Amino acid sequence: MDLRIENARIPHGESIINAGVAVEKGKIVSIARSRLLPEADRRIDLNGSLLLPGIVDPHVHFRDPGLTQKEDFSTGSKAAAAGGVTTVCDMPNTLPMTDSLRAFEEKIEIAESKSYVDFGLHAALPRSIEEGKKLAKAGATSFKLYPELREDSAVSDFEGTGLTISVHPEDPEILGEQKVGEGGVEDFLKSRPQKAETSEISRLLSLTSEVHLHFCHTTLRSSLNAIAKAKMDRKVTFEVTPHHLLLTRSDLREIGPLAKTYPPLRSEVDRASLFKATQVGLVDMVATDHAPHTSEEKREDMMKAPPGIAGVETSLPLLFTLVRKGKMSIFRLVDLMCSSPARAFDLRNDLGVLKGSILPGADADFVALDQDKKWRIKGKDLHGKSKLTPFEGRKVIGKPFLTLVRGKTVFEGGEIVGKEGYGRFSPRETQA
Repeated sequence: MDLRIENARIPHGESIINAGVAVEKGKIVSIARSRLLPEADRRIDLNGSLLLPGIVDPHVHFRDPGLTQKEDFSTGSKAAAAGGVTTVCDMPNTLPMTDSLRAFEEKIEIAESKSYVDFGLHAALPRSIEEGKKLAKAGATSFKLYPELREDSAVSDFEGTGLTISVHPEDPEILGEQKVGEGGVEDFLKSRPQKAETSEISRLLSLTSEVHLHFCHTTLRSSLNAIAKAKMDRKVTFEVTPHHLLLTRSDLREIGPLAKTYPPLRSEVDRASLFKATQVGLVDMVATDHAPHTSEEKREDMMKAPPGIAGVETSLPLLFTLVRKGKMSIFRLVDLMCSSPARAFDLRNDLGVLKGSILPGADADFVALDQDKKWRIKGKDLHGKSKLTPFEGRKVIGKPFLTLVRGKTVFEGGEIVGKEGYGRFSPRETQA
């Protein structure tokens, strides 16, 4: 074998097994007691540390091309690797917008030349179903519907194709109703009212029943109720972010523009409802909506500062801390952050095995954790271009110390050790 990882603790089913894995040509060949593993050219002894599937983050903004002063595929994927994220799916609101086959192929070339981790690409919902089919054939993860680019007829055109439309759930007509000043947090919250989210979710659910809708960064208890009801009759998935799970509008008032995001942070009641839904299995996945900006932009006042939080590097420690505190099982974490995103967006390797899994034939994507390490999140230590985080100084338990992508070490002991451009495009298989 090329690689033998031994003396690991691996979540498997509903138990944690003491075992190891053997890797050949970037794929898992066997999972067994360490003494039963075949010999290998390279050995890694984890000495009882936790070994998880590589995290799959289906919602990042690496800003490449066109906005690379904020982030690019090199720096963004470094941050991912340092956080144990081995596959990312990048959103299409770059310059140019990824809404054509040409722009999509150009972004693949950019990412393949820079990324340290594997990646998928969402496309913007095109105006024509013909262009959509071309993008689907090229492997688009989903088609993103932005409020300002609303095209109801295009949504209907996708019925029966088997494709997924990802939605930013805020109704632009309701957002446009708000006339506010240029002040602080309260004006900002008034400008993004809760009913904008519930209105857009209800509108899309009533518009079509034959398209797989995926609702991004869902935040409200009322949204949970609407989606839960819809799940009884059709295919609907949704994600929540770590910042909406762990922060509230009180934190926004305290932290300021650094915690500004769309949709805004919500009330404690809504945050608690999201968290409960995450615990019991209603929430499909956790995605970071990693959206970095320059420090100069984030120093603007609340109404002028751009929305977005950098989170791809901190998501696993934040969620694993909940595991250590007994608020979530490790098996639920693996489902939320690894297997469910891969399953929802059909992210597979060339053998047809899903990403986010530790199974024979799967890609050897792993993150190893020091599960007892207590530390504080510090922006200066982050590996992306942005050193800003609303979780500055937050105590967490569990620190990734080793990340492998297809059997190659890309992060080890606090340092990026992988090769720029090693990351591989992970196209989605589609029925179109």
